[in-house]
Amino acid sequence: MDCSKNEGAVAVAALPDDPLVEILSRVPAKSVCRFKCVSKAWRDLIADPHHRKKLPQAMQGLFFMVPEDLIDVSFSFIDLTARSVPPDIDPAFSFLKERPGFQFHNLGFLDSCNGLILFKNHQEPPYSDAVGYVVCNPTTKRWAAVPTCGSLDLTTCTYLAFDQAISSHFHLVQFQIYVPGEMLVSLHVYSSETGTWSGNQIGSQENQGPLAEWHHRSIVSRKEPECAFVNGFLHFIVGDSYQHQIVAVDVQGKARRVITVPGVADGRHRYCYLGQSQGCLHYMTQEMFDDKKDRCELCIWVLQDYDTQWVLKDTVSALKIFGHYTRDILHFIVGIHQDRNVVFFQSLRSNLIAYDMDHKEVSVITTFDVLKKPLRFVHYVPCFSESPALTN
Repeated sequence: MDCSKNEGAVAVAALPDDPLVEILSRVPAKSVCRFKCVSKAWRDLIADPHHRKKLPQAMQGLFFMVPEDLIDVSFSFIDLTARSVPPDIDPAFSFLKERPGFQFHNLGFLDSCNGLILFKNHQEPPYSDAVGYVVCNPTTKRWAAVPTCGSLDLTTCTYLAFDQAISSHFHLVQFQIYVPGEMLVSLHVYSSETGTWSGNQIGSQENQGPLAEWHHRSIVSRKEPECAFVNGFLHFIVGDSYQHQIVAVDVQGKARRVITVPGVADGRHRYCYLGQSQGCLHYMTQEMFDDKKDRCELCIWVLQDYDTQWVLKDTVSALKIFGHYTRDILHFIVGIHQDRNVVFFQSLRSNLIAYDMDHKEVSVITTFDVLKKPLRFVHYVPCFSESPALTN
């Protein structure tokens, strides 16, 4: 037996509860779940309702939105934990209907980040409601209304940034886009701490190097939430159909670095998808094979060490995932699991499909009503902390 390792384990086990909780709050949720097996004392410590407010929680499911008719929507939930007791949440978000005069049917999913969910309020003429967004915590059923930023006629991309280990407040980062050129025009940031939006012209803050050029390129996809929040930065893809780059922006809206995307074979790189899993940035590309079968494969890359090279994590064919060939595999991606090597897809047959990279297995999680096709999925990660930014 390695005496040094044994002594280290005893020393950690002997730590008082408060310092131990502080240490555990800085490790991934997947590791926290595993640490329950260390001892009965650790299991009870992690399960304690008081401590779980500080500890990272594992992803438990997916919320999704479906159209009921031309003027209404409904929300529902898919539990990914296979447990007998359902989570204590309101999958329909009925608590959001409590705001007097609030048009609940105008809400639509935009993004989710570490337990909070961002809704867009799709306002109708004469735009009498000043609420542009709603941020809520489905675990505590608390929420906050965020005012509209700028003109409602502009094309925008808005992302949510939240990390309870750093702050109990959240930020919204909004890009305003010039169409038809699809160039980034301005950037606005909302802070729940100040309750205000701040804005600046993109490009005024960088004068040299690669950061000076990123704002002259278009966002590859305006379909939110193709943005990943990793290491305290929002990452999104800019470029065109021939060359992509990933730009990392902080919660003040300042571009901090440009990341070169992993290369693929010439002429076979068609679409891309960005996500976060297990604390690492993931980039998915589609490789096309010019043959009569229209074959294509999904390549899944991971930036394991934030300052090193990309690593090809896995490749999988459309035939394996869907049972038939398709040229649009990336269009069906719902997201990537935050704590496991699993990618989710929605097929044309209205199936929610999971591909497990570790076991090379494909499984159908659920089948939706053909007349109620989900419009958007967001992750559900329990967040038990009471944020002062969410007061309703």
